[in-house]
Amino acid sequence: MNALSIDLFTIISSIVLLLLSIASALLNPFFRFSKKRYDKYTGTDQASAIPSVSLILTPLDDISQLKKNLPAFLSQTFPTAYQVVIVIEQGDHDTESLVANIVNETKNKDAQTDIYITYIPKTYRYVSKKKLAMTLGVKAAKYDWVLFTELSCRPASAQWLTLMARHCTQDNNLVIGYTAYDRATPSFRRFERMYESHYLMRATAKGMPFRTNGYNLLMRKKDFMEQDGFLGNLHLMRGEYDFLVNKYARKNCAALEISSNAWIVEDAPTDKTFLNKHLYLLASSSYLNRRAWQKLLFIMDHTTLHLSNLLCVMAAIYAAFRDNWPLLGTAVGAFLIGVTLRGLFARRAVTDFEESISPLKALFFEYTLAFRRLQYKLRYRMADKNDFTTHKL
Repeated sequence: MNALSIDLFTIISSIVLLLLSIASALLNPFFRFSKKRYDKYTGTDQASAIPSVSLILTPLDDISQLKKNLPAFLSQTFPTAYQVVIVIEQGDHDTESLVANIVNETKNKDAQTDIYITYIPKTYRYVSKKKLAMTLGVKAAKYDWVLFTELSCRPASAQWLTLMARHCTQDNNLVIGYTAYDRATPSFRRFERMYESHYLMRATAKGMPFRTNGYNLLMRKKDFMEQDGFLGNLHLMRGEYDFLVNKYARKNCAALEISSNAWIVEDAPTDKTFLNKHLYLLASSSYLNRRAWQKLLFIMDHTTLHLSNLLCVMAAIYAAFRDNWPLLGTAVGAFLIGVTLRGLFARRAVTDFEESISPLKALFFEYTLAFRRLQYKLRYRMADKNDFTTHKL
């Protein structure tokens, strides 16, 4: 009788461990979204004629990136005219002179590129300088399609603008592109962005974007102006790109462009810049619609991941002390199955997005993500909340 109860316990425990390990591997953004699968079954909603685009650049924080990255934006191979709107602070003659020199040196003589410089007034209240600059850039745009990006980034190729603009159809009002960190960025930061991007890309592919974690966004000027731009987010210092996607997204009206030549590549951020991105996101996330489902997905994924591993370890220890070799073998096997599946999905994602991260390192990074998020939340709780708002108390 006693032996029978042990056998039944072993069978039930083994089934639970195996099912939980498989489930934990499948509850994974790398499994839910595959770049190759998306490319294969989605097709390209290409416009019959690629429209002209206004590119909005706001070099407010670090003009040293102008000389490095602006030439790539000015030398795009584009089938029609495009405008580059550069927004700088009024009276910043050094930046204006630098922009003029770069334009003269690098502008593609064959391209129909119109360079326009506009200025932020010296005095403004109750709006962040960044949002004001982007708004002024949209107002200065002469084309209906406007593309927001940053001068801390550069296009992955001369076809970037064309590949983004091919989605400018009558049915779309947003085009969201992929942003990668450059290779000089520590591997964890590159992995974290890629991992988070898989949640966001899946939401877009399913027809309703949540936000974006990059700087590669194309939208209609008409929508921006008619719906009062950043209204609803003006009191926050940052979170511009997240808010634009979240506010202006309409069901089945957003295109996702993730071909490698259409990427934007961001320069390696400083430690302060990297941390601030997470803190600003925490400050703004409560104002984003459709947040609950995205939060639930992450919690579900990482709860099953850590619960599966914990139960496998506990079962192995218990079985070893009780000389229950079948259960010990199942616990080890279930753990290896989970690790192997997750490693395969991670390798596929790393390959698809051209990251030089080994599957083992990717697995380690994945296991630590929940604890990293907790660390960001603790840093945010300790921060002065006035740092995140334009309405200082």
